Amino acid sequence: MNDKTLTLTNAGGSTAAALAAASLTAPFTYKGGSYPGTAGTCSATLPSLGTCTVVISYSPVTVATHTGTVIINYNDGAAAQSSNRAVTGTGVL
Repeated sequence: MNDKTLTLTNAGGSTAAALAAASLTAPFTYKGGSYPGTAGTCSATLPSLGTCTVVISYSPVTVATHTGTVIINYNDGAAAQSSNRAVTGTGVL
């Protein structure tokens, strides 16, 4: 199993509210099973210019290249938004 910590940054001028993550597809998971992952620091809000972390685990069971997308949904004070990041891993048994 490999873990990767992703840093989220709120570069906007207002607090991001209602932060929530979409589910991940195997072999990617939030470390420990749920968002933001064990040792992740994100909560339901992220202040302007603030940062937090999300921890993703990669646990392949096949020798292959796997791709996925981490999607974080939030409200920027005016409307619902989402941000996404592609993740890739290569399984070697």
